[in-house]
Amino acid sequence: MSRALRVAVVGATGALGSEVLGLLEEGSGLRAESLLPLATARSEGESVSFRGESLAVRSEAELAGQDLLICCAPAAASLEWVRKALHAQVPCVDVSGALALSPEVPLCAAALAAECGVGAPLVASPPGAALALAVVLDPIRRASGLARIGATLLESSAAGGRDAIAALGAESIALFNQSDPPDAAGRPLAFDCHPAIGDIEEDGSTALETRVARTLGRLFGAPVPTSITVAQIPVFVGVAAQISLDTETPLDPKQVRELLVAAPSVELWTHDAEGPNLRAAAGRSEVLVGRLRADPSRERGLSLWIAADPLRLTASNALALAQRIVKPG
Repeated sequence: MSRALRVAVVGATGALGSEVLGLLEEGSGLRAESLLPLATARSEGESVSFRGESLAVRSEAELAGQDLLICCAPAAASLEWVRKALHAQVPCVDVSGALALSPEVPLCAAALAAECGVGAPLVASPPGAALALAVVLDPIRRASGLARIGATLLESSAAGGRDAIAALGAESIALFNQSDPPDAAGRPLAFDCHPAIGDIEEDGSTALETRVARTLGRLFGAPVPTSITVAQIPVFVGVAAQISLDTETPLDPKQVRELLVAAPSVELWTHDAEGPNLRAAAGRSEVLVGRLRADPSRERGLSLWIAADPLRLTASNALALAQRIVKPG
């Protein structure tokens, strides 16, 4: 992208929006001439810093004249801005997850499909956990097919946004000081682990787990038998996962390593045998992969461990997609 763009970001004060602003400030593949920070009315009066300038956050604005809109706010707010962008004919990347399962909207992971979303007025980026799984599993799927996927994801408080990160910090400080933690709506997280995020549905899964599985099916072009468990752990950022899978044709760990070394947005962990942790993944645009081994309980089974920074990964994907949809000129 040669020309500088006028960029609007919805959810600019949130955890994901802040990550997008940081990459824009770095000039990571996309140059911003100007920034219009947008958020819900709740953030009215706040400001964000961009290239040394303090910019007032707005809850209402005209999009005419903008070159790009990136939606990082919660689903309801993002959908409203998506409608405004389409009406104003401003290209839009939705990273809220609201449109990830909408068949009429291209769902794109830049590392998986070079032409996905090119020239479209609107594209959706997969939510961070699904994106992290997809960029690791897709090279294996292309080489040998996937007969089954099983994954246990460990999500940080960042999955709940800026407020959840702040709540975990406040709880931790209170417990260290031997005082009562602030009200956490009946769900404190500090020094604990929650085996599910969201309500348990009739089949025993959560809506989040179902969305991750269905998102993978969209990205791969066809559903794969998938079992997902998402737990929440008391860390501020990152997602880790233990993955077990069956391939359709035999594939040994050495062959998988060769595939992953060549895969974009993936880094095979070689620093130690233990594998990558969340601290190693923080601030990285790659998914780190370790503990790769054959699963002795399955005929064509493999087991591996991944760690990623889903905020950074999603923001990087959003800017890569933006370059595909912005009008040249």
